[in-house]
Amino acid sequence: TEALSHAGSAPADLAAELAVYLQNAFGDERRIDYGTGHEVAFLAILFILGARGLLARADAADSVLVVFAGYIRVMRRLQTVYVLEPAGSHGVWGLDDYHMLPFVFGAAQLMGLEDEVPTGEVYKENVVKEYADQYLYVDAIRQVLFAKRGAPFHETSPMLYDVTSVPTWQKTHNGLMKMFRAEVLGKFPVIQHFLFGKTIQW
Repeated sequence: TEALSHAGSAPADLAAELAVYLQNAFGDERRIDYGTGHEVAFLAILFILGARGLLARADAADSVLVVFAGYIRVMRRLQTVYVLEPAGSHGVWGLDDYHMLPFVFGAAQLMGLEDEVPTGEVYKENVVKEYADQYLYVDAIRQVLFAKRGAPFHETSPMLYDVTSVPTWQKTHNGLMKMFRAEVLGKFPVIQHFLFGKTIQW
């Protein structure tokens, strides 16, 4: 109750706002598909909880590395069990058929760790085996390698392969953020499903 009083609105109003994003975070029930727009709906939930004071700034890392990472694991399971179609996929010219944020957050997590996880070796078997359970980006690469096994990485995922030529994780993150703004937040088919209201305003 005390936390909700800091949220700046009645609990029912906040719940109604969150419900819209929660409903959109697990794919489209009619098209049976899932993509970056659904993924960003879950991010909106975390953003709203932070903006309303229900998540503290000190909770930011756990919000991504525990809560968001758990959501991604659930979605991968749902994608497999229900054979969800990729929504708006760019095929081999996309980062991933379903997700983008694990790469954005993952690159941020790896900043300054180039000696431990070199950008140019992140897709190699020894790196994936050792670090996929520790770092979001490597975990996302492992998922891509599993989903598109049977052909070389540079053929199945040329855009991700091109990213490995960027020398630092800081520059990788900067480039991915620019791509995220343009290809996700800047696309009407994605943003049309957002509820612009008290917290996330137009």
